[in-house]
Amino acid sequence: MPAASALGRFAHRKADDVPERVRRAIAEAQHRSEVLISWVQLGVVLTFATLYAISPKTAMTAFQPVPWVLAGYLAFTLVRLTFAYRRALRPWLLGLSVVVDMALLMGLIWSFHLQYAQPPAFYLKAPTLLYVFIFIALRTLRSDATYVVLAGAVAAAGWLGMLAYAIAFDPSGVPPITRNYVHYITSTSILIGGEFDKVVSMLMVTAILAVSLVRARRTLRMAVTEGAAASELKRFFAPDIARRITGGDDLVRPGEGELRDAAALFVDLRGFTMLSRGMPPNTVVAL
Repeated sequence: MPAASALGRFAHRKADDVPERVRRAIAEAQHRSEVLISWVQLGVVLTFATLYAISPKTAMTAFQPVPWVLAGYLAFTLVRLTFAYRRALRPWLLGLSVVVDMALLMGLIWSFHLQYAQPPAFYLKAPTLLYVFIFIALRTLRSDATYVVLAGAVAAAGWLGMLAYAIAFDPSGVPPITRNYVHYITSTSILIGGEFDKVVSMLMVTAILAVSLVRARRTLRMAVTEGAAASELKRFFAPDIARRITGGDDLVRPGEGELRDAAALFVDLRGFTMLSRGMPPNTVVAL
């Protein structure tokens, strides 16, 4: 995955320049995103199951693979949700999760021709393919382009594999390829250009989301950094002054100020000068 690696390096190339507290804030935001992603995936699999339960069952074989695929996907989603809450989703596990998500979705679509006793080309017309774009877009919640690129690449490769299977394993022994669009729409024949359009759409959506995410990550890093700086200012300035510094329309420039009536209070502690002479600086500040 050279593209994913390149985008990952591009997205993280300035990670060492970010203060540790900012990294912790970003990590916490990503943790919440992974929990949200897991809940959305759970909603998707429950939607699949509901639609399958209420759809009419006609011309089906004795073996019904769709419920088994849905059960496996539900189990995997629950495990992922548990790991997300336990903060145990390591990068390799996140990558594996993307691959398994797409593999289960492709497996579900592939099983349609068995479920309804049709040639393999039957599943190429399944509207369930649209969920691929939901799964790709879902990865943007983590604000990491690497997983978006991985999801798009796996989806495109998976669909090309599904296309190759449909061409190679047609029961008639003859590849069911046509150039007639009407025949393609009204039969189980395959229009190569139409299938490549789907793959190109997956890759284009992936590229657009990945580039947007890299740009957004920079903005997120700046926002978190400025938020941390604003919190630090409140420790040393009155809250209204800190808000004016961080939320003002104009930058604070050296030499500029406001004319205000104010009172200055100078306070000294008796014997403090002599006491501080014999103390380390850190102890003096703490005192």
